[in-house]
Amino acid sequence: MKKITVCIWILLAGWIFGACEDFIDLQPKDRIGMNDYWKTADDLGNYTLQFYPVFMPNTAMVSETAVDSDDLFFGSPSSVLNGMRAKSTGNWQGEWTSIRNVNIFFENYRRCESPFDSYRQYLGEAHFFRAWFYFNLLKKYGDLPWYSGVLQLDSEDELMRPRDPRTLVADSILADLDNAVLCLHSRAQTGNCRISKEAALAFKSRVALYEGTWQKYHAGTEFGTPGADPDTYFRQCVSAAEELMNGDYKTGIYATGNPDEDYFKLFGFDNMSNIDEVLLYKAFNAADGFGNTVQGYITYNNDSKAVTWDLISSYLGLDGKPYDYSGVSQTAKGNDFLTGIAADCDPRLKSTVWIPGDRMSAVTGAYFTKPPIDQGSLQLCQTGFMPKKTANPNAPNAGQSWEVRGETGFIILRYGEVLLNYAEARYELDRTVAYDQLNLLRSRAGMPAFTVHPKHADSNRQDYGYEISDALYEIRRERRVEMALEGYRDEDLMRWAAHSLFQNKRPAGYPFNQSEFPEFHPPLDADGRIDYWVNTLPEGYRFREKQDYLYSIPQDELTLNPNLKQNPGW
Repeated sequence: MKKITVCIWILLAGWIFGACEDFIDLQPKDRIGMNDYWKTADDLGNYTLQFYPVFMPNTAMVSETAVDSDDLFFGSPSSVLNGMRAKSTGNWQGEWTSIRNVNIFFENYRRCESPFDSYRQYLGEAHFFRAWFYFNLLKKYGDLPWYSGVLQLDSEDELMRPRDPRTLVADSILADLDNAVLCLHSRAQTGNCRISKEAALAFKSRVALYEGTWQKYHAGTEFGTPGADPDTYFRQCVSAAEELMNGDYKTGIYATGNPDEDYFKLFGFDNMSNIDEVLLYKAFNAADGFGNTVQGYITYNNDSKAVTWDLISSYLGLDGKPYDYSGVSQTAKGNDFLTGIAADCDPRLKSTVWIPGDRMSAVTGAYFTKPPIDQGSLQLCQTGFMPKKTANPNAPNAGQSWEVRGETGFIILRYGEVLLNYAEARYELDRTVAYDQLNLLRSRAGMPAFTVHPKHADSNRQDYGYEISDALYEIRRERRVEMALEGYRDEDLMRWAAHSLFQNKRPAGYPFNQSEFPEFHPPLDADGRIDYWVNTLPEGYRFREKQDYLYSIPQDELTLNPNLKQNPGW
């Protein structure tokens, strides 16, 4: 069964680097066996396999994706948050390769002589992949030229035209996802290691929410699109989520009735094929050379990852009300503070960071005793809040160095995110609070029902730099807590135009207890919390709000095509 679970990721690697070598090398990709290829459904299926390893190259959720946000500090300051990115001097040709290759499929799939039903899945995958690749570029550059066909060297008019408005690109992405939903098989037929209707609907909800909030909160700035209607996108997000929630699909929230463990265990399984919440994931097989380093960098080498005070203080108390972290930190320090908040607060907190007494590895018998705030870079945790999410103490490589590869699954799309997308878009659209959907997440964690608290009652209040309602504030909090360290917080900060949350601020750590580290003297702030980056970030993050919401267009492209305009501030 396990071989079936990982087959798509192993097969595609073998196809690309093995049997496909002759296929690729004989002719350029835009003329690969035109007289002999594209005739059968297998031809189309084999062609789309090449996109699986490139659309999601990551293998470890926290170490590789939970960066460039105010939730986690990893090694050195984020160049995005700190306004340190330099203008790109090269070109973006390599970033368009996958889109061009998908368009080759669209130009040739009608040559297939097999019945449509035998290749409709592959057509749906092609629509999904083009949407995925374009969405990555949309988030990075904003306006883009939309290409639905293959460009040739003599396609001068297309190569030299200006960028299309990002709304046109977003609309085209969503249209691709609509086509994907029409063509793809359901998860019941494909499993959740291959693109399915459920995955396409979930992704559509993500894209639509992103563009809707981008246009709403960047309206009137150089980053917004004149005349854009955010509600158009909120409606599409709501529609996609409702289809997934109400249709005949294999979905759900992973819950066994154990709120202390269910959320934690969700992210540490090797085989996620039978978990309804996981709509799409990447599977691994260490024995075949396709393992990952997830457990090594979560249960053994922390590698200078540090969860911030800002994230920790977002968790509500067990009573469902804002918790006075600052007040508690005045009397409880170090390990006492960690064990205290683990006992008093939302169980998702202790599922996200290590707490003294936690078992780290059944194989080695290791337990978490105290955070390695005084260690070298490979073990270091600068804030005292050490990432735990995606750990599996029962994994055979838990508690061992990253060289010992494991098979922890990598979640790409999950139903929990869809519920949060729906809740946010629904409120943005008509001020309806999606209590039923939010409470599915609360119930899994053993938390009281979702409640709208007045912002002024929160001693850890977040300042977005603009006014939002109490309800939207709590919906955003729920999103941050539920999806902590999953790699989407940076996208949230960008689409919400939320630089005020981190600009001119430094990540803070836990309240330090000198008695636990007699020979170590870290810098502390006025409240006794570790202020590790006081010298590195003396003025806090230096995000440039009129520039850093997008990347620069590579200079070579601007030189070659004078119709391209540089992004704001660059």
